[in-house]
Order: sequence, then structure tokens, then C-alpha cells
Amino acid sequence: MSTPQAPKLTVQLSLSPTTYSYSNPIPPTLSLSVTSDAKRPITLLTYNTPFHPAFGLTQDCFPIWDLTTDSGVKTTSLHIQRMPLSRARGSDDEQYFLTLPPSETTTVSTRFARGNEDMRPLSRAAAQQEREEAERTGKARRSVFACGVDGLEPGHRYSVSVAKGKLLSFWWVWGIKDDILVDPQSQDWGLDNVQSEEAPLEIEGIESVEFEIEI
Repeated sequence: MSTPQAPKLTVQLSLSPTTYSYSNPIPPTLSLSVTSDAKRPITLLTYNTPFHPAFGLTQDCFPIWDLTTDSGVKTTSLHIQRMPLSRARGSDDEQYFLTLPPSETTTVSTRFARGNEDMRPLSRAAAQQEREEAERTGKARRSVFACGVDGLEPGHRYSVSVAKGKLLSFWWVWGIKDDILVDPQSQDWGLDNVQSEEAPLEIEGIESVEFEIEI
């Protein structure tokens, strides 16, 4: 029996709305819509990839370019030390297994800002002022680097894209997520006994999205 050809993924990046004002406490929504051309389901491990956009925002998955100054924007990048990923059902890591049904579109989304919903997006100048005040008072400080619309410049136009380097290699298998997950009591909770398919996924070019920060 021949080995099925690796699927091709069609991916669309979107941002809604594409105009944002810091007077609005609710940031835009960043979404990836993914369609697999496979004849049966596949499951991706999305940890540290654009296909888990909430985590990917702080893992260099979505570079931002300032179109007004024609320069790159330094974004928040978190380096996390952690235990090996778990495939135990109900664990925190379950969220990183994404099943793509055949010939259907799956959309994953996140707020285009820092993950803490209580942390309202601020302009770069306001974020720097807040940080200086936090240093004086000993309060928790947000990063000086941008995260989504947080930390950008009013009056500037930007583009956000998907980092090509984050699309080069994926852990993926045929089947659905439930085929991979194990009971929480299982001692076989790691990924060592689940071999990723060797054939790389083919991912078509993903167009960037332009957006504007209002004055």
C-alpha cells in the first residue's frame, strides 16, 4: 500500500477590524483560516507555531512591519523553560493538538494584543510611561516591545505577516486528536511513542495584512 501524499494547507491571515484606536479597550482579532486538501483528517502539534496564535504572538510567529517608517517592529519574544509536552487528555497541552478535517476550513483566533484581557493595549509612549511608573512603585511591568497593537505608534500604518521560518517543519500525523490523546492516568503521556509523519506539509504563501493605528 502506497504512503498517502502529504497534505497541502491553504492558509489565510486576517485581522478584524483593520483600524484601531487606543481609546478602544478591545483590540482587533487576529485569525488564521486553514484548509487541508487531504482526504482524511490530520492533526498538527501547534506549540510554538502560528497555528496557535495566542501563544505564537510571543514566539516570533507574527512579525510586524511599520509601513510609515519602512522598518521592522521589535515584538515581545518569550523564552519558556518547561516540561516535555504532554498528550494526556485534559492537560494544559491538549490545546496544542489541532485536528484539520478533510476539505473543511478551520479558524483559530486570538486578541491581537497581550494575552491578559485585563491589560488594555497602550501606545508605545503610554506603555513606556507606565513602565517607568511601575519601576518607581515596584509594580509588574509590561514589556517595552510590541505585542499585537500594544506598543505601536498612533498615526502609523503597519502590516502583520506569518513568519516563514515557523512554517518549515511541523509535527503532524494522520487522524484526529482523540486518537493521540491518552488517559490522564497513563504513564505513556509523552510524544516519544507517536511518530510524526516524515513528509513535510506543503503550505501555500500567506499574504500579509495591513492595518492602521488611529491618532
